[in-house]
Amino acid sequence: MTRRGYTLIEMVLVMFLLVLVASLVFSLTGAGATAYLRLQQKQDLAADLRPGLSYLDVKIRSHDAAGQIWSDQRPDNGEAALVLRRTAADAPYVTWIFIHEGYLCELFIPERAAFSPGLGSRIAAADRLDIRFADERQLTVTLSRQTDDGTLSRSRTILLRSGGLLP
Repeated sequence: MTRRGYTLIEMVLVMFLLVLVASLVFSLTGAGATAYLRLQQKQDLAADLRPGLSYLDVKIRSHDAAGQIWSDQRPDNGEAALVLRRTAADAPYVTWIFIHEGYLCELFIPERAAFSPGLGSRIAAADRLDIRFADERQLTVTLSRQTDDGTLSRSRTILLRSGGLLP
């Protein structure tokens, strides 16, 4: 026997399926958007580290001479710093490269002048600087940033032509 029309149960079932599919679509869209935002945040943090590493690469290569590059501790707090020496107008100058208040900073001062981190120029956002000399011709520099998921780090290994380490 055939009927024209529909019953209330059929309509409720169709509406239930429609609501179920709609909620599934919205939850998948929300999960995808959250994953995209996390990925974008991580890429933004990594993008902050790249200019700092490029800056360090150029700075180190421009100071690549025997006894002109060394790793030292900051006089004010003992954290790692990279020190580059250059002579200008018969006077020795040093460039301190260090982390200060969440930024990679550069401070260019006469060699005997007092170290004052607040006078440094900000280069790029970074929370930590690690400097490691594998030997006198290979320098590895690592910049790190803190994220919600942990620490994001990028490294660059620079080959020194001169063996630029301070003796």
